[in-house]
Amino acid sequence: MNCWWSSQELLVPTIFFCADAVESELISGYISLAIEEDWSGEQFLSLCGRGIILNSGHMLHDTLIESMTEHAYNCINSYERRLGDDFDWLWEDQTAMLQIIWRPEDSLHQALTLFVEKKVDSPHVLGSVYYKTGFFD
Repeated sequence: MNCWWSSQELLVPTIFFCADAVESELISGYISLAIEEDWSGEQFLSLCGRGIILNSGHMLHDTLIESMTEHAYNCINSYERRLGDDFDWLWEDQTAMLQIIWRPEDSLHQALTLFVEKKVDSPHVLGSVYYKTGFFD
């Protein structure tokens, strides 16, 4: 996966962001993963993508991810403290490792472990952004 580290942590709430087309038995599709911080400094996992097929063995998670990303790019954000035992994630800052664990009731646990390359400064891009809303000819 291609990854990006935030070089302006006070301005950008994203700690890191990785995205790519993934093909595995557990998960496939165009996937992006990020660890972000809210305004209080609490971290949350952002799992986004398009056309994601998840085979975690947990029917609710598998169906939800697939239906949300079937025809559009969509995201699910989750805080670790708000989750039950059927889904967990762990971010280890010192080793730059993200582990996502699904624990279905009737099958073996499934885990996805992502080792993010060590942080290097991302280039700064300065400029203005312009947008227009409405109908275009």
